[in-house]
Amino acid sequence: MTAALEHHKAEPKRPYRILMILDQPFPPDIRVENEASALAGAGFEIILLILAPDTRKSIEKYQGFTIVRRHVPQKFRNWMRGLAGTVPILSWYIARQVRRLQKQFSFDVIHAHDLYMCGGALKAGRRAGVPVIADLHEAWVAAIEQYAWSTRFPGKLFVSIRRWKALEKKWAGRVKNIVVTTDEMKTRYTELGCPDSKVTVLPNTINTAAFDDYPVYEPIIQKHASEFTMVYTGGINLHRGLGFLLDSMPLVLRQCNARLVLVGDGRIRPELEAQAESLGIADHVFFEGWRPQAEIKSYILASDVCLIPQLKCEHTDTTVAHKLFHYMYLERALITTNCTYMQRVVEETDCGIVVPYGDHEALASGIIELYRAPSRRKQMGINGHQAVKERYNWEHSVRSLIEMYHEMERESEPGR
Repeated sequence: MTAALEHHKAEPKRPYRILMILDQPFPPDIRVENEASALAGAGFEIILLILAPDTRKSIEKYQGFTIVRRHVPQKFRNWMRGLAGTVPILSWYIARQVRRLQKQFSFDVIHAHDLYMCGGALKAGRRAGVPVIADLHEAWVAAIEQYAWSTRFPGKLFVSIRRWKALEKKWAGRVKNIVVTTDEMKTRYTELGCPDSKVTVLPNTINTAAFDDYPVYEPIIQKHASEFTMVYTGGINLHRGLGFLLDSMPLVLRQCNARLVLVGDGRIRPELEAQAESLGIADHVFFEGWRPQAEIKSYILASDVCLIPQLKCEHTDTTVAHKLFHYMYLERALITTNCTYMQRVVEETDCGIVVPYGDHEALASGIIELYRAPSRRKQMGINGHQAVKERYNWEHSVRSLIEMYHEMERESEPGR
């Protein structure tokens, strides 16, 4: 055997290289971090390209993968995203940045986070000769029918739902595989003509090991200690149903001395603060603003009941928020509206109460019922925790994503 052949034989196989693209500062992004870390742990090489208002190091190692940052001012990022369905500036920008990165990293697949990133990913994928994965954190077209920025002036002037529906169908047909968060969302894409085998379900379940590592902040728990504390964590936007929740609070306060803690931020927060004042409940409602992910655990532990009062619509019927599983894991009874996926989980596990969205009497009655039944709250908390331990956890959920990529890796091997 010649020296050249011996050298070739000894040369190690390069790991299958995945380029992920995200337009949010990173960290934090729980779903993206969980995916990238799990795939890196499974032997894949992950490059995460961040195109966002993020001025941290341009390249760094993190949790077993590589982050590459390209700073994009927030207004320009938002402008490109908002116009993505009408003027494809975002697609051109993504394709250009990926082509530049291809010279440094020869990747095997492009993994685009969110629908609006798919146009640029497909453009870059065609040029590089690699497949594209669409990781759809939510049903984007249904979502923009609910967001404040896309339904109010001036944003609504530039958002065409008809155009977005056409792009969604076109891009769904062109990507190699689609990753979605729920079975309900999978149905949306099979009804658009995607084969069942093309759509992988990866719920936003909880990474229990990472969550266990978060510290407990006793000052947060002590600050919100009360006779009865209700907590909501997450974004503050129209579809979150927080206006509905505030309108129900006067009915609750007639029966119990409750405290409502809202942890998060968003465009309509000033409107909600004004609403609390006008309803005369401001002394019972606490707007905590955006808090680091590590503190969320302590806010939940400060609660007696946790709330998900979301508007029922196609967007909320087909998606699931991390908070559902955070609440369950930390043994808190919860109250949710009748959004399809969440209703299914809550009723199957008996970890809380489901009420019809918009029914103030039902929401208030559910809260008062749990206020009066601490033993029932405790049992619901135990039920939710057990369900997370057995099924609704990241270690269980991520198997589908890892297997999808192992299959793609096998397909890419010479001779197949």
